[in-house]
Amino acid sequence: MSFIEGFAIGLGMIIFVGPVFFLLLNSSLQYGAKAGISVAMGIIVSDVICVILCYYGLSSFMTAPQNQFWIGLLGSLILFGLGINYLFKKVKITKELSVTSRKWSAFFLKGFSVNFFNPFVFVVWIGVYQYGQQKYSDPTSVLLFLLAALTGILTTDLLKVFLSEKVKKFISEHRLKVFFRITGVVLLIFSFRLAYLVW
Repeated sequence: MSFIEGFAIGLGMIIFVGPVFFLLLNSSLQYGAKAGISVAMGIIVSDVICVILCYYGLSSFMTAPQNQFWIGLLGSLILFGLGINYLFKKVKITKELSVTSRKWSAFFLKGFSVNFFNPFVFVVWIGVYQYGQQKYSDPTSVLLFLLAALTGILTTDLLKVFLSEKVKKFISEHRLKVFFRITGVVLLIFSFRLAYLVW
């Protein structure tokens, strides 16, 4: 029961349209599924670290006002840099990256950093973790609940990559350029909003 509920919560997080959503779609559309999967892996690893921090009681450190300011500021700068990059990015639809490409790690780091340095991600995970602890008294059930939530999030991210691949054949370089510019503006808005909120 705990696994089913956790998985449902993970799937439900698809409604959150944040900066990682646009990063995931853009990476998949321009560079293919492998790039999108690399971003998704970075996102899920950062989520796992958030859960571990909650488990060991370190979430209070991450949510302390003075620490949230610096984490949020760093996250804002990362989003600002990505936003500027997408505004002026040259558009070229490529085939799948080769297995040996070093860009895989770059996509992983983008997904990880954009997700991890967003203090609101910690707030969400603290809420999920506390809900699991209150609902299930058995530590094993809590662990299953959290693993299921992570699995649900990974499933939705991979689904986004899969759907991006399906629509990629209908995307021209002009349309992708427009989408990149929109993404750049959206990321800049997220950057300014994050900086404002942690200020």
